[in-house]
Amino acid sequence: MNAIGIALISSLIGIFVYSMAVTGKAADQRLRWITQNSLGGNSQTLLEDKMESQREIIRKIEKEMKKGSAPLCFEEMGFGADTYHLVESHAKLDQLLDYFFRNGEYAALADRQIKSNVYMDAARRNPIFRSAKSELDRRNMEVSAKRWIKKKHPTFDGDVYVENVRCFFSLPEDKIERYRCTVDGEQTTAMIFSKRHLETLYLQCLISRKEVMQQKESLEGLSEVCNQIYRLEDVDVLFQCLIMDNMQEEDGRIYAQFSTVYILSKE
Repeated sequence: MNAIGIALISSLIGIFVYSMAVTGKAADQRLRWITQNSLGGNSQTLLEDKMESQREIIRKIEKEMKKGSAPLCFEEMGFGADTYHLVESHAKLDQLLDYFFRNGEYAALADRQIKSNVYMDAARRNPIFRSAKSELDRRNMEVSAKRWIKKKHPTFDGDVYVENVRCFFSLPEDKIERYRCTVDGEQTTAMIFSKRHLETLYLQCLISRKEVMQQKESLEGLSEVCNQIYRLEDVDVLFQCLIMDNMQEEDGRIYAQFSTVYILSKE
C-alpha cells in the first residue's frame, strides 16, 4: 500500500512543505493492527462517536510516532480573523469544493501530494473520511458531497459558512537528521506517512476542534454568528477536509488547513 511522505525543505526564507509518494507498508500494517484491535475496525465509530475511545487510540498511535515511525505530531489549532467566510451562493460553494478537491479550474493544483488530503466521503449512508485514490475518485467524491449538501436544503441566505482553521504540527529537532535525504537535488527532510497516519492526524484535528471551545468560550473580534459556529451551536456539517498538500509555515511552525462547511440550523 502506498503511503505519503512530507518533505520539508529548509531555505533562507523559511520552510517549504510538499508531499511525495513513498512506501510505508510495514508502518501501515502496524497502525491498522492497533486500530482494529482497539476499536474492532469500526472507522465510523473512530471518527464520529465515543470520544474516550478516540483519545485512547490517539494515545496508542502517538506512542508509535514517538518510536520514529511518524515524527510529525499535532500541536494545536489556530483561529484568526480570516477563519470564517460566508458562502453567498451555490456557485461559490461549487467553486469552494472544486478548490478542496483540486478539480475544475483548480485541477492544476493536483499532483502527487494530493493523496495526502483527507476528505469527507458522502457516498455512503454515513459519511467517512479518507484520502482520494485517483483523479476519478476525487471527482466522484465531489459529486457525492454535492448530493449530500443538496439533501440539507441550503438557501445561501446567510445560512452557509466555511471555517478554515490552521492545524499546527511539530517536528522534533532531534529527529530531523534521521530523515534527511535528497529530492531533485535539494537537501530535504522526508517523513513517511501511511493512510493510517493521515487518518490519525485528521482525527487529532477533529477532536481538538470539538474540545477547543471548552477552553475558550468565544473569539474576540468575531460576530455573534461566527462565535455561534465556533461553539458548534445549532449547526450541521455539510463538508469537511484536512488539506495537507499545501502546508505552510508561520513563525517557524508548519500548519495544514482544516476546513468545514457548516449550515446554520433553521428555526
